[in-house]
Amino acid sequence: MTTTTIAPRIIGTNSTIPEDAAIFLTDYASYNDGSQFEFGHWVKLNQFANADELNAYITKHFQNADKKSPLGCFSPREEIMITDFEGFPSAFYDECMNFEQLFEYFERAYSCGYNAEIVEAFANLGNYKVEDIDTFFDALEESYSGEFSSDEDFAQDMAEQCGLLEEKPAWPYTCINWRHAAQELMYDYYKQDGHYFRCI
Repeated sequence: MTTTTIAPRIIGTNSTIPEDAAIFLTDYASYNDGSQFEFGHWVKLNQFANADELNAYITKHFQNADKKSPLGCFSPREEIMITDFEGFPSAFYDECMNFEQLFEYFERAYSCGYNAEIVEAFANLGNYKVEDIDTFFDALEESYSGEFSSDEDFAQDMAEQCGLLEEKPAWPYTCINWRHAAQELMYDYYKQDGHYFRCI
């Protein structure tokens, strides 16, 4: 079974949106008719400046589909049905998505100063709902502590940042057990995919 891919006629791309962010667009009337793949297709979200442009594209796409291949009883295609997605957190996915909230997320993720891997790691912790955009990004900004290969490396870096290693004391203080130090430090931090976040 083949699907039709219709690229939106928009000049340029939206650099605030990842290249892989996309939705598979169809509609409930076509789904109920069994013809959802005739005009169903992947839509790259970075082709749109905002949610209004995407919604306008969807409306026009449905109108064109109705002209080319009317459904039985001439039922219009008007209720969107998103059957798949990629390139953004699953919390935003729904068959009838809120595109305004998703575009707001893309804007915040782009302007927050952290790359997508860090934002995704923080989202995967599950401590904050990513769809509560302001709270999520405020917490990310306040808690992100860096990327490290181990808890021990993280503990040593924290000790250095706090100036605890500047004066080199004598033995036995020079024999630091970084594993034990890291265990105590991690009571106040979360780790996800090598990224460290302070509990707030």
